[in-house]
Amino acid sequence: MKYQPLSLTLTVASSLLLWAGQLTPTALAFSAQLKTKTKNPPRSLLHKLDRFLTKLQNPEEQLADHTYLSGNYAPVSQEHVQVPVEIVEGELPSSLSGMFVRNGPNPVMELANPKRYHWFDGHGMIHCLAIENGQARYTNQFVPSTRYQVEQELGETFFPNLGEYSGVLGLLKIIFHPEMVKQKVSDLKTVLSPNTNCIMYRNKFYCLNEGNLMFECKLLPTGQLEHVGYETFQGVLDFPVSAHPRIDHNGDLLFHSYTTNNEDIQAQGTMKVGRYSAETQMVESYFVPTDPDQSYISFAHNLLFTEHYTIIWDCSVHFDTKAMFDGGSYFRTNRNYNLRFGIIPKAATSREEVVWIDTGKPGGIVHPLNAWEEDDGTIVLWTPLCDHLVVDLDTDEINKFNMVEYKFKLDPDLKSGKVISEEVIDAQMNIEFSAVPDMGMFTRFGYTAIQDPNTPGEGSFSGFCIWDMVERKIHKAVYYNDNEVGGEPMLVNDDNNQTYVGTYIYNLKEEQTYFLLYDGTTAELVTRLKMPHRVPFGFHGLWVSGEELEGHFEHHGVTGTMLKGTLPIL
Repeated sequence: MKYQPLSLTLTVASSLLLWAGQLTPTALAFSAQLKTKTKNPPRSLLHKLDRFLTKLQNPEEQLADHTYLSGNYAPVSQEHVQVPVEIVEGELPSSLSGMFVRNGPNPVMELANPKRYHWFDGHGMIHCLAIENGQARYTNQFVPSTRYQVEQELGETFFPNLGEYSGVLGLLKIIFHPEMVKQKVSDLKTVLSPNTNCIMYRNKFYCLNEGNLMFECKLLPTGQLEHVGYETFQGVLDFPVSAHPRIDHNGDLLFHSYTTNNEDIQAQGTMKVGRYSAETQMVESYFVPTDPDQSYISFAHNLLFTEHYTIIWDCSVHFDTKAMFDGGSYFRTNRNYNLRFGIIPKAATSREEVVWIDTGKPGGIVHPLNAWEEDDGTIVLWTPLCDHLVVDLDTDEINKFNMVEYKFKLDPDLKSGKVISEEVIDAQMNIEFSAVPDMGMFTRFGYTAIQDPNTPGEGSFSGFCIWDMVERKIHKAVYYNDNEVGGEPMLVNDDNNQTYVGTYIYNLKEEQTYFLLYDGTTAELVTRLKMPHRVPFGFHGLWVSGEELEGHFEHHGVTGTMLKGTLPIL
């Protein structure tokens, strides 16, 4: 099974909808999104046509033997609340109090009218591991998005799946899908499942998918979720928001994304970047950073920042609609285009202030590690880099990501810049999914997952690396036990500034999920938890501290808090 960078095609379904239909930007509350509230709502002609074409596609054959619906990719159907978690090795540090929260796709297989499936199509499910007083509780729940709510009401799969967009029947569907979807949801920027990532910002908890606006939920002390709505920042946002917005050291939210909507591209461009100010509580900048004549759509899944700059990139992986006719991925590497980095002063408000630096060669970046500024103004950037991404879950080709360090120097007038060095830190280790304890400033250690062709598929890893950015090498490489495969390494810093690395792993022989906690410096195993229920492979997660949770509960007027004894004592 080949490894492609996770989330590279997460936006394709939304991209295709926007490509085929025209989007009217609106800021909608949940009550306005759900247009049909009857128990057995009548089906429109387009809905009936979609059901007919779905039957012709014979999805049952594809679903019966689907890698991403079997093994530990298989979805779970039950939701659980505050189930005690058994400690089978070591102990949980008493300094940890908060929640590991991880997102991932989880289709509802019980719904009628099943459609052809791609792993990225599943409804979001949050897996919450609450830790307090050396004990842990587990809660899982579907993200209560508009898409999920509508399909629960209908009792069937309604919204488009990436998996169904192939061949002549897929082409027929894409012609009318935008209008069909608008019969239930007016804004196509709220259609996809928020199943990719999550973030806590200014006491608000968001679930993310880069083809969407950010979806806000109320996170309860039990780990359960309640629907709040889609974030538009007072109606300002007219593009989606990527799955990886960043909070800088000023508390500002830095974000960007891209669109395939022809009307939006002609009016503005293919990409927008923005900054929401924590001080003014407004979007202070929001503009297209690329050339207005740029016609190609570059994959822009992530960004970095330093003290003074936001860093984006225009990579060699482009959206290509030919996939509808010749198969394969909708995002393809175009080696005629070099990887470029856009260095944006945080106070910038127009594309004229963006400094684009051409690396001189093609390349693709998905999950970078870190960037910072040195005393002389040099910008240093570490990232897993792939020189030719093959974006297709159905091929056995393996993408190779090496850790690379770039150094950039901007001219004094901030009108231009150049690459002053590019160095491969390690040419052997194949790595992806990066994390650092404190992005935007120099930190000695960084962390990446280890990719391995022997694991079951995408999003499953054989271990993780600790990178030493002082010694400029791998500090430790941690490999899981035989028959054990892990997910993304998630970081937590306790009150003593001790970094821990947490990850869910699945024992293939036992068919059992464990949660492992490692010392972030020595790489020694601190704790091994036996999960009471299986946790499928997923995407991204984070640690939400007790302080952040208290702020979130207060924001929503929640009276009980996890930190004041809602977890029963074992």
